[in-house]
Amino acid sequence: MRLDSGLQICNLRDHPEAVPRIAKWHFAEWHALYPQKALADFERDLHESLGDAAIPQTWLLIDSDELCGTASVLVHDMTINKNLSPWLANIFIRKEKRGSGLGKTLVLNVMDEIRRLGVPEIYLFTEDQQAFYEKLNWTWLKTEDYE
Repeated sequence: MRLDSGLQICNLRDHPEAVPRIAKWHFAEWHALYPQKALADFERDLHESLGDAAIPQTWLLIDSDELCGTASVLVHDMTINKNLSPWLANIFIRKEKRGSGLGKTLVLNVMDEIRRLGVPEIYLFTEDQQAFYEKLNWTWLKTEDYE
């Protein structure tokens, strides 16, 4: 999907060659939360988004033909709360692009895409971005001490 501002959001299924690069980004960003996971685990997780299922899916944010962000919707994003599904996850914007509204654009577009799939609710876990998601009308459910 091409946006008016020159941004493009596309599905990872259309760019499977990006998996190794994105896995490196995600590993660097979140390995501290999952110290038992290796880079290969992050790559394997992304490969799950390449199938035909409605969920999981991963979207890419491209700005002027430059890959600069990701967002996923996963069946589960935690080893707890298995009764809740699906989960918004892997919201990542490259550091030099942060603060310019790209994360908001990406999240809102993914939320629209999930609604089009007929998914009535979606959950997320964030350590430190509660205010960002509250501005996007997310509702606090509970506090977890996780990983």
